[in-house]
Amino acid sequence: MITNRTQGLRLLSHGFVALFMLLLFSVALMFAVHVLEVIDPFDVNMPLYILAVFLAGVFSTRFKEDRVEGNDISTFRWVGAIRKANYQTMVLALMLFAVVFTTRDKSVSRLLIVSFLMMYWVTAVPLNRYIPDWIAGFAFRGHNSVRTIFLGSEKSARHLEAWAKHQPFYGIDIIGLITYEMSTDLKLRMPILGEFMDMSLIIEAYKVNQVVLLETRDSDWWVDSVMDICEKAGCRILIYNPWEEYFDKELIPVSQGGHTFFCLQEEPLENPLNRVLKRMLDICISLPVVIFVIPLLCLFVKLVQMRQSPGPLFFKQERSGQRGRKFQILKFRSMHDRGADRSREGEQAKPGDDRVYTFGEFLRKSSIDEFPQFINVLLGNMSAIGPRPHMIQHDDEFSEQVNIYRTRHFVKPGITGLAQCKGFRGEVTELLLIEERVRYDLQYIRNWSIWLDLWIVFKTVLQVIKPPKTAY
Repeated sequence: MITNRTQGLRLLSHGFVALFMLLLFSVALMFAVHVLEVIDPFDVNMPLYILAVFLAGVFSTRFKEDRVEGNDISTFRWVGAIRKANYQTMVLALMLFAVVFTTRDKSVSRLLIVSFLMMYWVTAVPLNRYIPDWIAGFAFRGHNSVRTIFLGSEKSARHLEAWAKHQPFYGIDIIGLITYEMSTDLKLRMPILGEFMDMSLIIEAYKVNQVVLLETRDSDWWVDSVMDICEKAGCRILIYNPWEEYFDKELIPVSQGGHTFFCLQEEPLENPLNRVLKRMLDICISLPVVIFVIPLLCLFVKLVQMRQSPGPLFFKQERSGQRGRKFQILKFRSMHDRGADRSREGEQAKPGDDRVYTFGEFLRKSSIDEFPQFINVLLGNMSAIGPRPHMIQHDDEFSEQVNIYRTRHFVKPGITGLAQCKGFRGEVTELLLIEERVRYDLQYIRNWSIWLDLWIVFKTVLQVIKPPKTAY
């Protein structure tokens, strides 16, 4: 019931904003035609533009809202409203300019479209902020509210107090707690209505519509008794999952084969369609680089190496890929060739490292030494975007320091990643640095989208143009 209310509220809010988008564009178009007289209606394919705006409204509803722990409605506040308005405006701009460029329409000026987009964004922000409140007030309050009680221990109820505080937004009024133990916790904010033995009387007296079962007490008799009482009183039952207390993070329900399981994180790249999209992006990025850029770089780098540091063109080393599979990573060699001497191979590069030759410093700082990895991407060993692969030795060291480190291997390693865009690259000098890298890597795995990959590519290009201080 709660999920249906939340989903319905979001869909209705998006639908209202999409309808407003279409209406505003129609008004702006009519204003440009009849008042400003800057558009000749016979020269403009109005139905095509209207269709483009309609499709923009439909596609913009796919915006993925942030999950904020302990505050489900925070996504409807100002920050969420601005993020949604940004996304809707971007989709709208893409659709309108796609029509302009594909039809080569010169009757509608670019300035007019930009002006409309700015006007839409200004009005969409307050709409995204307040429309959910208005719809919730109309749909969930009064006779549509659900009077709810908690059933269980005071300890379990205390875990849900923050959640209960925000449920009136969805029309769920938390009346209080029915417990099976003596009242000892004076810090509990909600009132204690009574004990389990009086549950039937309490439901009738308070006109309860829903019971949240906080715990099963590992007792069939207890659960059966609660079910019987609720069914006779016509109450919904909402069963609380206490396992999150043990794992200290959100559990993701997974239904498969008639059974329900829980996992600790979302993995969008387990969807075959998403994997195809990511692989297509990898090929689109890596193929032109391998064909047109790397041959020229190989020639140039080799000529400089022959003068400054004779030896092999590439540096090859074994790294761990997806699911821990080993592969040979390729780089332009930026250090002096030491032949069979591997004594310092596991040592991280530092500023002024005597192993790095002069031009090698430039290769490392500009990230040009990473370009041969586009061959790894084309071969399928790596992705253009993903967690950076570390040396096998460092994998072992870091996994001892950070327990969740090896979860980075859920996806293919990348040439660049979210952690690198956030400034975490170069030498790992303290535990906090590797913890932050892992945190951003896992954030990437959980929240992957093709748009996130494109954003990371854009940020990486900027870092290549202006390298951060940690690049050496």
